Amino acid sequence: MLGRRKEEAWDGSERRGGAAVLIVNDDPDACEMLVRMVRNRGHHAIGATTPDDATGHIAEDLPRCIVLDLDSGGIGTSLKLLDSIRSHPDARVNTARVVLCAASPKNRSFSFQSGADAFVIRPFHLDELVEQIGDVLARPHEDRARHRRDELARHGD
Repeated sequence: MLGRRKEEAWDGSERRGGAAVLIVNDDPDACEMLVRMVRNRGHHAIGATTPDDATGHIAEDLPRCIVLDLDSGGIGTSLKLLDSIRSHPDARVNTARVVLCAASPKNRSFSFQSGADAFVIRPFHLDELVEQIGDVLARPHEDRARHRRDELARHGD
């Protein structure tokens, strides 16, 4: 289970230069490359290569967006982490935006049903990933469920 950090509310003012974005990928080289590229686009990017590292960063750094690679470490590992985020009692954790990346579009519907805010098919251009990060961060909380329903209707099985 994900831990808790200090109790102040997150209001977006704690970080300069964009939101905190956690990149989770079990390939250290790919993870580091994505972290550097997302940082270069103005976000405070953090990398994690294991589920335990990711859980620690989520609890400590309270990222506003988490990018999970479904194919990294197996789909079950990523979806378990997503479920842990969505079921967490701390709203600073369970409201984090989640972008799932996968090599195949076949997991798109399942991803949205599981609580993802966006889905990106690899290989992707960095601009596409950064655009999705920006879109999910800009989307008001109350519009997230409708967006998931719309995506499911558009890309349903």
